[in-house]
Amino acid sequence: MTPTIVLDGLQTESRNASSSDIDKVSAYELCKIINNEDATVAAAVGNCLTVIAEAIDALAKRVRQGGKVIYVGAGTSGRLGVVDASEIPPTYSAPSEQFVALIAGGDAALRYAQEGTEDDVVAAERDLKALNMDGNLDSLIGIAASGRTPYVLRCLSFAKSLGCVTVGVACCEPSAISKGGNVDHMISLVTGPEVVTGSTRMKAGTGTKMALNMLSTGIMIKVGKTYGNMMIDVKSSNLKLQQRSKNIIRTICGEKSPSSDKELESFLAACSGSVKLAVATILLETSIPEAKRRLDKAGGVLADVLQNPQPQHSEPVTIGDYVLCVDGGGSKCGAVVLGRNGELGQGEAGECNVSNVGFDTAVSSISLAIQRAVDSCSGIQGIPFKSIPFRAVWIGLAGYDRPNIANHINPLLVNLFHPDVRTKFKISNDIELLANTVSEKNGVDSVVVLVAGTGSIAMSFERKDGRLERTGRSGGWGHLLGDDGSGYGIGRQALRLALELADEINLKKRNGQTQICADPLVPKIFEHFGLKYSQKPPIHLLNEILSSDSSSQEALKRTKRIAEVAKVVVDSSSSSKKAMELLKEGSKSLVRMLSSLVVNQELDTSKISLVLAGGLLQSEVYQKILLKELASAGIDFGDIQAVQQPALVAAKHLLGKSDKD
Repeated sequence: MTPTIVLDGLQTESRNASSSDIDKVSAYELCKIINNEDATVAAAVGNCLTVIAEAIDALAKRVRQGGKVIYVGAGTSGRLGVVDASEIPPTYSAPSEQFVALIAGGDAALRYAQEGTEDDVVAAERDLKALNMDGNLDSLIGIAASGRTPYVLRCLSFAKSLGCVTVGVACCEPSAISKGGNVDHMISLVTGPEVVTGSTRMKAGTGTKMALNMLSTGIMIKVGKTYGNMMIDVKSSNLKLQQRSKNIIRTICGEKSPSSDKELESFLAACSGSVKLAVATILLETSIPEAKRRLDKAGGVLADVLQNPQPQHSEPVTIGDYVLCVDGGGSKCGAVVLGRNGELGQGEAGECNVSNVGFDTAVSSISLAIQRAVDSCSGIQGIPFKSIPFRAVWIGLAGYDRPNIANHINPLLVNLFHPDVRTKFKISNDIELLANTVSEKNGVDSVVVLVAGTGSIAMSFERKDGRLERTGRSGGWGHLLGDDGSGYGIGRQALRLALELADEINLKKRNGQTQICADPLVPKIFEHFGLKYSQKPPIHLLNEILSSDSSSQEALKRTKRIAEVAKVVVDSSSSSKKAMELLKEGSKSLVRMLSSLVVNQELDTSKISLVLAGGLLQSEVYQKILLKELASAGIDFGDIQAVQQPALVAAKHLLGKSDKD
């Protein structure tokens, strides 16, 4: 015979006087009654804050050690447990097996009521045994609005017998859970009679959800899953979370974060999608492996890592063991550390043309690149570069020779280093760094450096009184007035071509012409921006290039976006007549800059080394076109070489020179 259950004494089964005539009022009055009752739930939760806080501290200690948190419940209570447990892994990158929810009747009960399962105490014990619980690490949260569900009571009893920390959540007081002796922390949410008698999915469900939210969120905060109020451990599993990840990095790191979405996405991917690791790497100004090591040592708590950023090292670095060279360009900053025993470390960071990005951003990029180089160099990995007495340091900085730049940035850079470095420290224009290196390496007294990266410039140098001095300059006017033949110049021309041809084709289509052939370069440019040429009119391409944001940072991003199109032009040159024409026009612009230096200074090019630098001039295709144009112009340099890694070349020269000294 089925036992009789007496419900009259249960607080969740009491009748609510405020809603006794709810079936006779208008829909609006009905909503007011429900809303007024819901407003009382927060106070019920507020009465339990002390015990919820105690439960957070108790469970956080175990979760930090890898312990599981198991939610158990039946019906609505079970479903709320499943919701809370299932949302923690994607929100905080917690292991899915660490937060587990059991609902009486199994997963089928999530959608359909399973009769009698809330009374199945045998299933309760069986379900928990399948989890192989560790009483020293695991915790269990038993949820029952009525406070008397047999399935939940047996789960609490079994977990307690193993030594687990147990938490009870009920919507009445006293209750069978609170009086059973198997609960360490009892959260009694006295939410009162429901609007519809016994419908505990309403106020009781709301109160339960609020308490579980508070409990799980508090645990995650205490184990270091947030930084301030930001989800620092968010898992970028969908587009919304990917954007949130980028927003968090930019909010915390500010100007130190990569400027473009593409760079940030690439950096985040290198950090395996970990926002926390990305932030630590940027703010610690170190390499990804070193940042991960420090996070692991701090138990994953970012705030602790950032408050104590300097690792301890027992062995001091011998003075004079290493040299450092920095190539601070307009598109990126590269640093190279070389040791006398062949140790090599290389690091990169964002752009640092001080004229464009400002002093703070430039110094930040330089610091980050140096620390990454140090962290990738055997023998000094993890050591703050500021404590290393380098044998010699040379920083070549784009924009350095403009008025008043040196006076402002020199002390900022010098103060970054160990005091013993300051007598062996040199700062110059990035092109001068390259010119000096090639001049001394090749034993020549005259050098011309031609740079075609994001921008373009040519400079001539001549040795006087033992020092290489700049004698002339051509170009370098910036993207608004010059930069012809550069990545920006060619990219700009390619985009104009794409927009013009797209306009022309669209006009012909409207006129009924269907036989329309575009140069292969045009659709490739559209594809580069993620657009389908056949479907998108020119305005979509224009929108991808331009932005409504008029800030200086956004202007820099636009410049880089346009310059990146030059690579599309180079890659398309074998199949696109237009692409080849653009490269030829670009090379002619570079030859004009060189010709101006040569002719106006009456230089004997047969005794001069020509150095080709910048990302665009590392392309063999563009190099060949340029050399052909030089020959056509009758300009014959005694030696021509392309330098792919200026900082590495300069560091090798610096190391050899310091050995001789």
